[in-house]
Amino acid sequence: MYWTELPCNELMKRVFSQPPKIDCIDLFDIEINHNGPSVIINFDLINILPDNPPAKWGTDFNRCRVGIYCIAVTDLIISGVSKNMHAKITFDLNGDKKKVTIKGGDLNISFKCSHVNLTGPSVYLSR
Repeated sequence: MYWTELPCNELMKRVFSQPPKIDCIDLFDIEINHNGPSVIINFDLINILPDNPPAKWGTDFNRCRVGIYCIAVTDLIISGVSKNMHAKITFDLNGDKKKVTIKGGDLNISFKCSHVNLTGPSVYLSR
């Protein structure tokens, strides 16, 4: 599965000449809202950078930040937090309830939702 298969992927399609494969991420943050209820998860793609960035982004970047915005969330499970939160993310988009799973090391996040929308990407320089 590719990041461009998720809804709201227009920018992702423009900045990558080849669709990036959904695989490992470096988890940045999680926001849980009772309104919806919704979950917003932001993360960096590991070893994946846009190869067709807009001119305003420049060329001085080494990280690509992406996120997912999920609504009508149920069955949320979160366990394990650490300094290094590299994990594998998977999606099961079949049926009315989509399933999102993030697992790596001690980290385990899973939930179901009615919609998963992609946010970003953006880029930055990490030193």
